[in-house]
Amino acid sequence: MIELTYHLAELPSVQHRAGLAGLVLMVQELSRYPEFADREGVVLEFSELEDPHATLQVNEAGLQALFDFTYSATLDERHTDKKIKKYDRVEEIETTDKKGKPKTIQRYYYSVVVPKGAFLADWDKSGDENNAGLWIKLWRDMLWTIIRGIPTTRKSYDERVEGKPPYTKDVTETWKALQTPEKLTGQRSQYYLGAMTINPENIPTQDTVAHQFLLHFWVYVAQVYCPAILNKDGKREISGYVLAIPDVANLVDFCDEFKDVLNQREPHSYGYRPREAIIDLPEEGGLELMRLMCERISRRTGNQTLADLILGVEVIHAEKVGNVVKIRSLNYVEPLTRQVDRYAEIKKAYWCPWFRKQRLLNLLHSTPESPETDAPLQELPAWLEFDALLSRIPRKWLQDPYFNHDARELFKNEIPQNGENAMTTEIRHYAEIVYRVCQHYVLSKLNSKYGLDWKECQGKPKKEQEYNDKKTKIANDAFLAVRSRTEAQIFIEYFVSTLYPYIRKEEFPDFAETLFNQTHEIRALTLLGLSSQFSSSKKTDQSNTSNNAA
Repeated sequence: MIELTYHLAELPSVQHRAGLAGLVLMVQELSRYPEFADREGVVLEFSELEDPHATLQVNEAGLQALFDFTYSATLDERHTDKKIKKYDRVEEIETTDKKGKPKTIQRYYYSVVVPKGAFLADWDKSGDENNAGLWIKLWRDMLWTIIRGIPTTRKSYDERVEGKPPYTKDVTETWKALQTPEKLTGQRSQYYLGAMTINPENIPTQDTVAHQFLLHFWVYVAQVYCPAILNKDGKREISGYVLAIPDVANLVDFCDEFKDVLNQREPHSYGYRPREAIIDLPEEGGLELMRLMCERISRRTGNQTLADLILGVEVIHAEKVGNVVKIRSLNYVEPLTRQVDRYAEIKKAYWCPWFRKQRLLNLLHSTPESPETDAPLQELPAWLEFDALLSRIPRKWLQDPYFNHDARELFKNEIPQNGENAMTTEIRHYAEIVYRVCQHYVLSKLNSKYGLDWKECQGKPKKEQEYNDKKTKIANDAFLAVRSRTEAQIFIEYFVSTLYPYIRKEEFPDFAETLFNQTHEIRALTLLGLSSQFSSSKKTDQSNTSNNAA
């Protein structure tokens, strides 16, 4: 028997600290599976487990049980109608061609090794007794694509399927290496994601044997997400995988809560993926994991905060290109409670993927007012950088009705508003001024050019349709005019000649200064304000007619 003692603060990386948490969960959960726990002669337990350290006692039989649980796999049969070189059997199947005529084809059946995922399948509530859950399927796909994308790295799983007794090769080699736990050994990417045996400067990447042992288990606490990008038609396309790896701060409490965190993930699907796993920004994977943890903490009593469980989340965006796994980005998201709360609000409020992505970028670039993790945020303006975004995106993206919805939501929820009152003399925030100016410009032109007013059109379907169509056309023409004026001076000239008449006289001096000093912000607000007038609902237009004094 050997003893391995670990201290969280002494572990060199997030993956190592997550690996220690994964090892603790493996040992705890293995005892619930009789086929592993009831083996004779097994020693596998933590003689000491309290923050910030843990001591594992294990013999070779215990290591075999641990690895059998970690690398458990099954052999699944699949088929294809295309001829392949290696197959288990072939059957003739009667079917019909495109013209409906009967024909006979050959169907080839072959076997593939599928990792079970140890305890993860039991913590996925999106499946049932007959079908694996969406989350475990996503985890398995990631493992076979990113971590074990090269077939030679899957030998530990292959050996379990083949049932090689009594000790598998990986156990024999690991047991021998653990006799000298402080010895340096070469690092490999199937254990430490992104590692190279020898880097471009010809320097070997090394780790101690004891530390590398932990890297067998970090992937069992990493959460997997699917970052989506938009093609030229505005359709979502998945681009690799994002791994959100928790940087564990409190080992015992984290392991106690982690199961319930996974159990509360949403079971709804988006295609063949969990809907909650589709994200617009890699860092969103870290925010999403922290949101789940915050929800778990809020459900139970106590004074514990998110920062008591984790130091942050390491976010790795990886994608397989050909036979090579490329690390697209590597980020670290800190556990700021207010930021996580705002993320939950943004996720709920905004529906358009590219709009929500920019809003999240503005949130991530915000900073806390003090070092405390629950301190208020110094948030950047919600509309920041939208002028550049709306100027470069394809025109087809602008046709997304969710975009118009989100523009309205931004003004409704995130713009300081004093309300519209013709008698008030209070100087409004410049963002509210721009919104009201855009609104009044569209409605006034709709009335003067087409003689349309919502009160007269309401209740008359044809008139309502005409009203909405004309209103959208006016707003869209103005939007395109602003979009084409990317230079600051040219935009200012357009704004002054077209929209400035709708500003209150008492607001001229302050707003003029803002227009010249913060031109990009005014332009962004103008584009968003005009977009909010596209395809408005009946309720929105009705409220507009009673609140359009400028």
